[in-house]
Amino acid sequence: MIHSVSLQCLILTLSSFITGYQHKLQEITAGHVFPLECTLGDMKIRWGSEKQQELDMESLPAGMKIIKQALWFLPAQPSHSGNYYCSSWSNHSKEHNAMANFSVAVTNRTSSPQTIHLSRDRNGFLNCKSNYMTKIFQLDPHPHVSWIKNGTLLEGDSLLLIQNVAESDEGEYTCSVNFTHEGNVYTAAQTFRVRTHYATIPQKPRVVKPQKEIHSVTVGSRHDLNCKALVGTDQEDPVDPFQIYWLVNGEFAERVSKHFIFNVSRTVEHSTIYYQNNLTIPEIQKEFLHIPFMCVILNSKGSDNGTAILIPATESYWVMLPVAGCLVVALVLLVFHFFKVDLVLAYRKLSPCLKRQCDGKLYDGYVSYSHGNYKSMSFALKILPEILEDHLGYKLFISGRDELPGGAVHDVIADAVKKCRRLIIVLGSRSSTEHLSLNNNERECYPPLSDPTQTTNLNLDPYEWSVGLYDALVKGGLKIILVQVGGEVDEAQLPESLRYIRRTQGILRWKQDYITKPSGRFWKQLRYRMPLVQKVKLNAVV
Repeated sequence: MIHSVSLQCLILTLSSFITGYQHKLQEITAGHVFPLECTLGDMKIRWGSEKQQELDMESLPAGMKIIKQALWFLPAQPSHSGNYYCSSWSNHSKEHNAMANFSVAVTNRTSSPQTIHLSRDRNGFLNCKSNYMTKIFQLDPHPHVSWIKNGTLLEGDSLLLIQNVAESDEGEYTCSVNFTHEGNVYTAAQTFRVRTHYATIPQKPRVVKPQKEIHSVTVGSRHDLNCKALVGTDQEDPVDPFQIYWLVNGEFAERVSKHFIFNVSRTVEHSTIYYQNNLTIPEIQKEFLHIPFMCVILNSKGSDNGTAILIPATESYWVMLPVAGCLVVALVLLVFHFFKVDLVLAYRKLSPCLKRQCDGKLYDGYVSYSHGNYKSMSFALKILPEILEDHLGYKLFISGRDELPGGAVHDVIADAVKKCRRLIIVLGSRSSTEHLSLNNNERECYPPLSDPTQTTNLNLDPYEWSVGLYDALVKGGLKIILVQVGGEVDEAQLPESLRYIRRTQGILRWKQDYITKPSGRFWKQLRYRMPLVQKVKLNAVV
């Protein structure tokens, strides 16, 4: 006795240090068959007890057997009460990977019933082929099944149908199974406690999992397929007449293989009711590959399904290759979206094949600005040519700087615009006297070109942009670049043609705190919109 107690303490102490340790209490009715199942994965299972460190076929107590890694009580006897444990055993290691401990009590009482909810005024059913009884039906597919309620024998097979459920149908129902194994007749039973209630209107079910899944498997191995379906909320009928089952290539899974194991369960997550039907395939066969395993759920409101396909592990690489390709393409597009400007400028700088356009144009850009706005004038006449011309090698025609005296203004503008590859329109938002209120930092960025009080309060020359817009929008030979200097431009004050350009092509914003270096972000955006320039100058850009 002291030896058995010490061994039990040793087992429990070691169990606490083993990954995956579980402890379960199990009450078994004396004289009934009960399988004690060890759910620790697909590895080799070893059984032991407080009385014997390792149980095998030769050392098992009378009335106990190990069948397909489950410990069977055939039938349970009071002497079988005690502590049992199972452990998973890896072939590559001599150590336990996981352990489950069971405290078994064999009594003369009926086992604790499982509560089932049925809806009144509807048909309901009780399934004897559920829980541990599934293994009984695997030993004997055609046992004798009887149902008893309050001492009354009921008609039914493995499924007991209750028509037009009423309050009087509440109570405890016992499913008794007499089956044959190796020439011996045994008995097993389980009890259901039925509760009834009025149901609300059910909703159409929806399969959450699987959703076009692909499973990589190995022929000969064990594999589990999980089906999870949403059926309603906890305020709705939890057992509206429904069916949840598996089809294998369009045929009921039960007919495809008698070795398939089904486990139907109900869970409530965040006030939402789910039903699950997990299909266990003990051994993957070649004929199970590349065919659809479809989980179907249906009730009075409709149906839904989800599909899983099994493929050999050697093919998983080719299945994932298109997915990986799509991810690479998406990543490339994402990188190009965020770094498009830098990539294009780098390509222009490094590519030996790009040459400057030979289109007969004399200028890279025609610069038009608000002659009555001091900031736009300073930017167009000083900052812009300092960067584009002096550092980057562009050639600009700037209104107010490059016209030859004596010519007709309209003719000079029209002729100059035709000789340019871009039309740069600089827009300002302040009045001509804004320079008088600038602080010291602003005065450094916008040095006075002349007496600001002498400039006329004129807007953008309408003839300049009308000629340019005509070539851009009608002839299609000129691209327009809008630059905003200072505060926001009142869009309502712009001509409709400029509003259209702003909406479709955007606008560049120059602020006084931007660096006046070709490598600045603003200048990169401007260079991106400008035509190609000779590389002698570009090579000097940092």
